[in-house]
Amino acid sequence: MITVSDVKQYLYCSKIIYFDHVLHVPKPPDQKLETGKELHDSITSKEKRRKGALFYDPELDQAEKMFRVALESSTLGLRGILDYLVKTEREFIPVDYKFGFSHNGGIHLNHKYQLAAYALLVEENFKTIVKRGFIHYSKDRVNVQIDLDDEIRRRTLKMIREVGQIIEEEVEPVGTKNPGRCTDCEYSRYCVGHQSDD
Repeated sequence: MITVSDVKQYLYCSKIIYFDHVLHVPKPPDQKLETGKELHDSITSKEKRRKGALFYDPELDQAEKMFRVALESSTLGLRGILDYLVKTEREFIPVDYKFGFSHNGGIHLNHKYQLAAYALLVEENFKTIVKRGFIHYSKDRVNVQIDLDDEIRRRTLKMIREVGQIIEEEVEPVGTKNPGRCTDCEYSRYCVGHQSDD
């Protein structure tokens, strides 16, 4: 079973899946992860105190708010822990927190499909249809709405299959075409063809 984070990593660089799940390369301690957890806890505690859901959205005053929602599907072969789930009489709205900047007020592609993967899990676990979800970018305090259509669902399912295929077949995939992503990559020392400054 893969995780929703694997879908995000696959889009960032598919080699990460190979290093993590096939080679089981040890990762160094991640300071950004610790800082992210602290920020996550801070945002969650503020949101719990608010009257309305989704950062004061007046339309969601009566919504039920659920945090750190564990989701799993044997059908999808997928699991994950969703930051925040808003439940109204009409809909379920998944929300994912990100601690960086938005993409000029929009969403980063890997975050879009990570949210879509969460939406698929919400649909399966709560027997519902998710129409929309949000990414909250804390650095510029932007909430980006994603409308979940059939095309996004289809592409997300395809990515889930492709991640599973990398793990199953144990063949190292071609990495990202964006060399800028290699600079801070924790796997760069293991990556054939990556040029380091050492």
